[in-house]
Amino acid sequence: MNIQFYFELRELPLRYEWKLSRNSYSSKINGFVTAQCNGFEGHGEAAPNIRYEETPASLQLEFDQIKEKLNAPFEHNIWHSFLDGLKICSALKMALDMAFQNLLAHISGKTLADYLGFQPIRSRSICYTIPVMEPDRISEFIEKENLSRFSWLKIKVNQELALPIVNEVLKLFQGPIAIDGNEAWTEKELVFDFIHKLPKDRILFLEQPFPSALRAHYEWLAEKSPIEIWGDESILNVAEPEYWKVAFKGINVKLMKTGTIANAIHLLKVARTIGLKTMIGCMVETSLGISAALSLESLADYMDLDGFLLLENEPFGLVKEKNGMVELSLK
Repeated sequence: MNIQFYFELRELPLRYEWKLSRNSYSSKINGFVTAQCNGFEGHGEAAPNIRYEETPASLQLEFDQIKEKLNAPFEHNIWHSFLDGLKICSALKMALDMAFQNLLAHISGKTLADYLGFQPIRSRSICYTIPVMEPDRISEFIEKENLSRFSWLKIKVNQELALPIVNEVLKLFQGPIAIDGNEAWTEKELVFDFIHKLPKDRILFLEQPFPSALRAHYEWLAEKSPIEIWGDESILNVAEPEYWKVAFKGINVKLMKTGTIANAIHLLKVARTIGLKTMIGCMVETSLGISAALSLESLADYMDLDGFLLLENEPFGLVKEKNGMVELSLK
C-alpha cells in the first residue's frame, strides 16, 4: 500500500487563558498529519502535552526522523506492528493512526465509527471545564460562557483555592460537578480533609488529586473517600486492571495518551470489564481530534470533549455543540 504522509504544525489561539494547577497558556500549537493514497485522504491530530515531555518541536523532529519509513510501501495489515516499532511520542503516534484509520474509512466509504465496528454516533452530553481562576471571577465567567446550557461542569482547581472555587461554582450552577486536581496535592490527609468539606450529593468525582507516581496514596484514598476518585494522568497507554480496581472508581481515557485508537478501545473495555466507569477526555484539540474521540462514545459513561470550544477559530467544523450536546457535523 503506497501511502504518503505529511505533517504540519498549526498555532491555535485560545479564547481565554487556559490555566491548570501546574501551568497556563493562551494558545496551543498542535501537529496535523495527512495520509494520501489513490486520491483519498485521511487526517489526524497530535496535541502535545508538556506533562509527558511532548512539544511542537519534538513532534516535528520525530516526524522528520521517521518520514522515510512512513512513505515506503507497506501492507496495511501490518500497520499496528509498524507503529509499535516507531520510537515516537504517544501524541504523534495517535495522529498517524488517526490519519491512517480515517484514510481507510474514506476508502471504504464509511464513517470512522462504522469502519471501527461501532454503531452510528449518538448526540452526547459533554461537560464544560472551568480553568483555575480566582473565585471572584467565576460568576462573570459562567455568565459570559453561558455555562447553564451544560448538564454538568468540570472544575480545574489548585491546592490553595480548591474549596472556595468549588463552593463558588456550586452556588452559581445547579447541576452536578466534577473536580479535576491535575496532580495538585502530595499529602493525602489534605485531600481527605478537602473531600469531607464537600457536599457529597453534588460532586460526581474527584479526578487525579495526586501525582501519578503516588500510587499508594490512591489506594489509601479510594478505600476511605465518600466521593469517587478517578484517574487521568495515571492512565497512559498500558492497561493496569489490578491497580485500577483498587485505586479508582473510573478512568479518563484520552486518545492522545493511548497511542492508537485500537489501544484506546482496549483500555476502555478493560476498565468496563473490571467494573469501572469510563470517560473519554481530550486535550486542547480541534474538532478533528474530537471527532475521532466521539467515534468511541458507546464505550463511555461520560464525555469530556470540550477542547475544541476553547479555540478562537476552530478550523475544521467536524463537530457541533448545542445546549451542551455534541454530535458530528453533517457536510
